[in-house]
Formats: sequence, structure tokens, C-alpha cells
Amino acid sequence: MKLLKFYLPSLLFILATGLLSAKETFFNGKDLSGWSAEDMSYWSVQNGGIVGTKGDQKIQGNQFLWYDKKVNDFKLTLKVKQIPFAANAGIQFRSKRENNGHAVGYQADIGKGWWGSLYHEHGRKILAKNKDKEGKNLKPEKWNKYEILTVGHRIWLAINGKITVALRDPIGELEGQISLQVHGGMPQKVIYQDLTLERNPQVKMLGMNEAELNKILKLAPKGRN
Repeated sequence: MKLLKFYLPSLLFILATGLLSAKETFFNGKDLSGWSAEDMSYWSVQNGGIVGTKGDQKIQGNQFLWYDKKVNDFKLTLKVKQIPFAANAGIQFRSKRENNGHAVGYQADIGKGWWGSLYHEHGRKILAKNKDKEGKNLKPEKWNKYEILTVGHRIWLAINGKITVALRDPIGELEGQISLQVHGGMPQKVIYQDLTLERNPQVKMLGMNEAELNKILKLAPKGRN
């Protein structure tokens, strides 16, 4: 009992300040257990990665593969490869899955001219654009590391070790689902691999602490763009 009284205040402090992070089995690398889609024919697991494609056929509308559990504060790290480079995809988070198959909410964008930008799907559209317009930090049709950190109304995106978005969005969603997208249009193949989800993460990224990350935050636009 004495030991419990000694440790309890410290434990409560850790829980209250969100310092007790937890990783979970987000994707088992073998099958799509815990994930679902309106049309599962677009999705498969190959060589330990999640693949979105219809072969040489066009993608009929935006297709989303949804992680069944909701998230609020989290850090997501993964690798993404997209072929061809001209195609488009994205990672939805804190999003709502509608009955018509649409996603509503944040999207960490993927695609030529869009990698590393923050989009609000079926809502406010572009919230923050990656300033690397020429894509100098990207590896076309090769693996690119994507990181998403969101705590409260603060969002940071990074690609290949460089922050592309740092945004404070006071009117944004605080909870929702994660989904992976393959965009409607041209035949394409997008592969998501080495997915790691950490809930209630510490606010640190790429060697930067919370104060340094807060310093680079910008305020999100309120209206549609």
C-alpha cells in the first residue's frame, strides 16, 4: 500500500500530461485484419506492405482502406512508394467514413506537386502546402518516409526527415479514423509499408522538442481554398 501511494501521484501526472505513449499493432504485415473498405478488390498485402491498385485499369473514384479503430493524438510513421510518380494518393486521419464511401477530414497528401501538403478532404480543401514545389526532397517511384504527428489542434507532417507542414488548426477535428487512399483516375499502384502507430506521443520530431516544434506552427485558414 505504501508503494502504491508513492507511485500513484507520478502515474497520474504522466497520464494527465499525455507522456504515457503506447504503440499498438496497427498492421500485422500479413493480412488486412482490422481494416475495411467499400471495395476490397483494390487492396491487398504484398511483401509485408499494403497495396492499393487495380492493375492496368483506371481507379473508379477515390478508394479508401479504413483502420477500424479511431484515433485522437498520435504519431504515425510509414514508408510510401507510388507508381507512376504523376499519380495521387493520401493518408486520411481524424476522418469520418461516410455511407457513400467518401472520407471527410484531414489528409496527408501524396502525389506529384502535393507530397507533404495537408488537405481537408470534402471540407476546407488545402490547409497547408509543402513549399518544396520542385520535390527536391522526394524520391520518385521509390520509398519515401512519411511522418504525421498530431497533438490537440497541432499538426506536423514530415517527409524524408524534413518538416513540410506545421499547423495549428483551432477548428479541426480532434478524433476520427485513419485510412489509406488510392486516388481515382489513372492506373496506379501505391504501397504503404512499415506502418507504426503511437498513441499519446511525446511532442518531439526529427530531433526537435515541443518548444521548437511550437515555434514553427502557423495558423490554419478558416474558410475554403
